[in-house]
Amino acid sequence: MVDMIQTSRDYRAKLDKAVTAFSLFIHHLCPDARLEISFVRYEDEDAHIWVTLPPTFSEEDRESFANRMAEKSLDILLAEDLLILAGIEEP
Repeated sequence: MVDMIQTSRDYRAKLDKAVTAFSLFIHHLCPDARLEISFVRYEDEDAHIWVTLPPTFSEEDRESFANRMAEKSLDILLAEDLLILAGIEEP
């Protein structure tokens, strides 16, 4: 039972670290972005980040931003085995 609790704590610490790093990455790309983070698990997903970008972002900028987030999400999945999905809220 102790091993199970330790594993759960380790998982949460690893997830918190990955979500924080992802959030900082997003804020580096757009300091004015607003983030909503959810740790509610759906199927194999570990966390979700919903991003609201400033209305001044063009459609091309939004698409480029979404692609960069998708790449970061894949990097985290491959490196940490954590599936953190990120999406952009519609303006």
